[in-house]
Amino acid sequence: MKTLGVLGLSNKGTYTGQHLDFGLGIADPRRYESPPIWRQVPGAWASNVVSGDPACEKGYVNLAQELVREGADAITCDCGFTVRYQQAIAAAVSVPVSTSSLLLLPTLLAHVPAGRKIAVLPADSRCLDAGIMEALGVTEPSRLVIEGLEGTATYNYMWAEKGNIHVNEVLADIDDIIARIRKHENVAAILCECTIFSRVSARIRRATGLPVYDAANNAALLMVAAAER
Repeated sequence: MKTLGVLGLSNKGTYTGQHLDFGLGIADPRRYESPPIWRQVPGAWASNVVSGDPACEKGYVNLAQELVREGADAITCDCGFTVRYQQAIAAAVSVPVSTSSLLLLPTLLAHVPAGRKIAVLPADSRCLDAGIMEALGVTEPSRLVIEGLEGTATYNYMWAEKGNIHVNEVLADIDDIIARIRKHENVAAILCECTIFSRVSARIRRATGLPVYDAANNAALLMVAAAER
């Protein structure tokens, strides 16, 4: 069986409570045939990875190589903003690497008519900058609707080195983003950058009636295509 390697942030958090609309994280073994190998990258925090600190790149590269030695057949990350390190990680290992669901964006734009838009849901919309768009090959940013988590309880939880949050608070923040998306016209699909959205994508899909793509979809595509070593 094939094994996914997941490069994680150093933040440690706990979700309290339960809700049917709050599902599994991308490193949860129940998502895969074989339990993934999940390791935290030393010094990689939500605050410096999302903002694009180049000093984090070496840690991701080194740990990716370690995951391959431990048996990973493909590698992803638990923060979509690690797309900035995509080329460096991919060049350093011999297995497929897809750091972020943002890598799906050019394909999704091609899936929908030119007059339609993709809603992108990042952890922090302020950090989804021109450099990332250029690296992705996105040349029409006007076709994007960007709604982030900044200013929410969920954002504060993710930025804490050690935090906890009740799942109902997360769902309330998600419902607020859903309401914001509904105010935009011509949205054809939704792409979730932040991996927390993979826990609630079914709720977003049901509430909007739109296709929703997330980090779990990205990881599943990676694993379907990866060869077993």
